[in-house]
Amino acid sequence: MDKKTNFTSAELLEKRFSRLKNGYDPLEVDSVLDQIIDDYEKFESTSSTVGVDASKLAAENEKLKKEIESLKQQLDDEKNKWKFVSKDHKNIHIDNYELLIRIGKLEAVIYEKLHMNPDEIK
Repeated sequence: MDKKTNFTSAELLEKRFSRLKNGYDPLEVDSVLDQIIDDYEKFESTSSTVGVDASKLAAENEKLKKEIESLKQQLDDEKNKWKFVSKDHKNIHIDNYELLIRIGKLEAVIYEKLHMNPDEIK
């Protein structure tokens, strides 16, 4: 069904009918009334669809709000677990590669200070 209406409110207000001897042309009036009825049917169809869509959106919105609250609670729980591990828990994630590089640099300094060649150690 085409959602474009036949008339705007301004067009209806300004609508004039042809005059006959005994009043207005009944066929012309009937034709305009048919178009107005068509417009009303479009409005009713749209308003009922909007109501259904609005209730679906409200239900989805409530579901998402509950999900957000659940995720916030999970995040708070995880933060609480980590706050006892370290006061500065932002730097706790040093991976093994970084540790190996640091150990290698420390070994190099130790071997240099001891004037040792690590390849000669048995």
